[in-house]
Amino acid sequence: MNYELMAVEILAAVGGSKNISNVTHCATRLRLNLIDQKLIDRKKAVDIDGVMGISDKGGQYQLIIGNSVSHVYDEFIKLLTLVETASEAIPEQKKTGVKAIVNCVFDVLSGTFVMFIPVLIAAGMISAILAVLTSFHLVSAEDPTYIIFSAIQSAIFYFLPIFAGYASASKMHMNPFIGMGLGAILCYSEINGVEGLSVFGLSITTVTYNSTVFPVILGVVLMSFVEKGLIRIIPDILKGLVIPMVTLLTGVLGTLLFLGPIGSILGNFLSEIISMISTTAGWVAPAIIAILYPVMVFTGMHYSLMPLVMTSFATVGFDPLMMVAGFIGNLAEGGAATATAFLEKTKERKADAAAIAVSAVCGVTEPALFGITLRNKKTLFSVCVGGFCGALFAGIMSVKAYGFVGGLPSLPLFIGSDGNFNNLIMIIIAVMISFFVTFILTYILNGGKRHV
Repeated sequence: MNYELMAVEILAAVGGSKNISNVTHCATRLRLNLIDQKLIDRKKAVDIDGVMGISDKGGQYQLIIGNSVSHVYDEFIKLLTLVETASEAIPEQKKTGVKAIVNCVFDVLSGTFVMFIPVLIAAGMISAILAVLTSFHLVSAEDPTYIIFSAIQSAIFYFLPIFAGYASASKMHMNPFIGMGLGAILCYSEINGVEGLSVFGLSITTVTYNSTVFPVILGVVLMSFVEKGLIRIIPDILKGLVIPMVTLLTGVLGTLLFLGPIGSILGNFLSEIISMISTTAGWVAPAIIAILYPVMVFTGMHYSLMPLVMTSFATVGFDPLMMVAGFIGNLAEGGAATATAFLEKTKERKADAAAIAVSAVCGVTEPALFGITLRNKKTLFSVCVGGFCGALFAGIMSVKAYGFVGGLPSLPLFIGSDGNFNNLIMIIIAVMISFFVTFILTYILNGGKRHV
């Protein structure tokens, strides 16, 4: 594939470099923040060879490309001539109203969490390795190797506010190291969870900040407004000294006095939501999520719901809902793509579908979703039914994910911290149900007709 040509065509379809205020990418999507959204030619963008679809999430245009997105991003960056005055050259049309606010909130949350998910996956995999080593009695809890590995995965979750501070500050287009600074301060031993603190005579509510994300995100939002305001009023000669100090102090004091407790309450509220869903919906809850999962991935909502997952990991150490349902849904996409590989008539199309199937079972489902599932309602139905069946079994068996899971390589994350393999066996059965139900339905309902 000619990534350079693809980047050129994408740039032309979105209105040129002066219409782009920011560009990032995740595992499969090129994410563009546009200054004037009216300049994008959606039909032209979708028709580009290699672009599987477009998702408009919170005003951010996401071009679904697949596993090769990093190559396209590299070529795209080379073409860009981003200037700081771009927003002045073409006035950005800001949306107002409740819908715009909701979209903005979801955009900030999804854009923040997607940045540091890889390090959480790494921590989860290390935890899984520890579980395997201890279950086979290869190391003990007193072994120095165990202590080092345990410290690695524990530290990542403990210092989560630092990662969230950097990611949210980057998302808010402010100095990310100021965001990191706020996160580090909140984790400091003489502030984190300490009782009886006060500043200027004002009592500080005791909050434990380690392993949390909401307090630091709220603090960064406050600092972003402060920083932007100071940039406008502070003389250039003083900006380098005054802005970082005032911004950080405002963020720290605002978080400790007001936003930290609010963020803690929000985190507890999400924890209660998870508990309520588990109590009221019980074993049906993962199945309901699995049915909706293709739509959630299509809209990008699965990233916006990461706070629920993070809260669950922080409070109980596992997630019985989103991670379980998403994992099973990914394997359903793999089943649909595998069936499609059997249905295709040409070697080229069979190879494409097979490659998409491998990608899906490894946890990257956008190629399957946009290249196969959403192009055929029978296949979409098959994926939803297959995911429902597998997730229903998982719900009945109370399957739990002990880390961020995506595809088959992350199966060890279903091994309990006590080394119990029963949970792993149950998820294997669940994904087999999901995969083969989807495969059979896709094959039967499409009756040998090509649809990729």
